[in-house]
Amino acid sequence: MTVLTDIVQVQISRETQAVSRAAFNIPMFLAELTAFAERSRSYTSFAALAEDFKSGSDVYEAGLRYFGQELIPSTVVIGRKQVNSVTGSIGTVSNSSLYSITVDGVLVSITSSASATATNIVTALKAQYTSVGPATVNMVDNLSGTFTLTVAAPGTGWSVASSVNVLIVNGASTETWPDAITAVENSNNEWIVMNASTHVKADILAIAESIEAREKIYGVSSSAADIKTNGVGNLAKTLKDLGYQKTFLMWKGDADENYPECAWSGFQIQPLPGSNTWAYKTLTGTSVDRLTGTETTNLLANNVNTYEEIGGVRATTNGKMVGGEFIDVMVGVLWLTARLRERIWFRLVNSAKIAYTQTGVSIIEAEVRAQLNEGIRNNFL
Repeated sequence: MTVLTDIVQVQISRETQAVSRAAFNIPMFLAELTAFAERSRSYTSFAALAEDFKSGSDVYEAGLRYFGQELIPSTVVIGRKQVNSVTGSIGTVSNSSLYSITVDGVLVSITSSASATATNIVTALKAQYTSVGPATVNMVDNLSGTFTLTVAAPGTGWSVASSVNVLIVNGASTETWPDAITAVENSNNEWIVMNASTHVKADILAIAESIEAREKIYGVSSSAADIKTNGVGNLAKTLKDLGYQKTFLMWKGDADENYPECAWSGFQIQPLPGSNTWAYKTLTGTSVDRLTGTETTNLLANNVNTYEEIGGVRATTNGKMVGGEFIDVMVGVLWLTARLRERIWFRLVNSAKIAYTQTGVSIIEAEVRAQLNEGIRNNFL
């Protein structure tokens, strides 16, 4: 019997294979930490972040700024810079009280004696650690009421937590900031702007150089006095002379305590890329600086951003990268680059062939024009 499919065959090519899209509303904060073993961890709320980081820590303060603005990120990525050792001490000595540390997920706890001292509490913790602690991390009793935890294989991810009466202080990290950025990227590359716990000049210069070669931006603040006076070799002048267009610098008197760059970054990457100017924005949880006319002139001359009270309104000023380009322009350029790449790749993977003909060129042209039109609708182009 002859059926219709013997005469007419219909085949439909869907050409709908999905292409992942780069995120442009997620910040990443990089810090030296041992709160978790993985290279990065994503948080969707401040409450979740506060479960891992104690009040007063740099990550906790940064989290307050990210999640405390009028517009907040759906996700904040916390990146880990490798720390190979920590020092522990007894914060409060109490008789018959629980003391504990959790290392690589293993709980080690003891109850202090009726005549407790910091030294015998640590000795008891060490004895218990020898019995149940993980072999991945070595514990040494310093015989002075303190102890040291050191990862057995340097560079290996590990985690440490403690009860409130045991204080943990990170040892110095030997990993460079650029290497830490690369490691975090390999773990999670879904972020557009990075901030870091360091405000040290050498660290900032190393991070800025590293970010310039990436399709990311870097925001940092500083309270260095020579930036306001435009002293010889100051950070702002150095960055400006290097011409970096993917780093922005804010001068704040309380930069080291409050991380104002996190408030500004998390807030301003929420609108459509390129659609907003970063200047003249009010930040929550950030105090203004009172600057003299000369100081303001010096700062603006080196493309430094400020946060001041102007006409009775607290607002950011300038809105520029250290190289002189506006921050929103650079974010828009990165967005346009990523979206054009994604559109063209979508066509390539969903087409049997795009010939080197006028028809083939028209396919690519249509995608380019569509993306440019989206840029116009976003008020970027």
